[in-house]
Amino acid sequence: MSLFTQSHNAPGLFITFEGIDGAGKSTHIQAFSEALGQKYPQHEIVLTREPGGTALGEKLREILLHHPMHLETEALLMFAARREHLATVIEPALAAGKIVISDRFTDASFAYQGGGRGLDLAKLYELSLIHI
Repeated sequence: MSLFTQSHNAPGLFITFEGIDGAGKSTHIQAFSEALGQKYPQHEIVLTREPGGTALGEKLREILLHHPMHLETEALLMFAARREHLATVIEPALAAGKIVISDRFTDASFAYQGGGRGLDLAKLYELSLIHI
């Protein structure tokens, strides 16, 4: 699990759960969000996932999961989906003071495309810095 707060002094909180498929992230996210909601009922909790989290992100998820492609294309699509996710779900929720819990985020790109598939970590790092 990673814990981030938005760098723009937004009042919300951004928490990510990372791990391999079948590790129990979904189960832990659900239990954690319920416990957090009981402890802090004044905060709305937003559950989301990557890739996905938006209508466009879900379409990109289907492409990423079911269509073979060049490794760099895969990374670019992941970061494109992430940018849309940030702009339309995560950043507005944080600005509104909500708690956002995501099933995966940038750490997953470093693990899957970097460690797992061998994409140069420097390229992934450069992509992670893009905040258009």
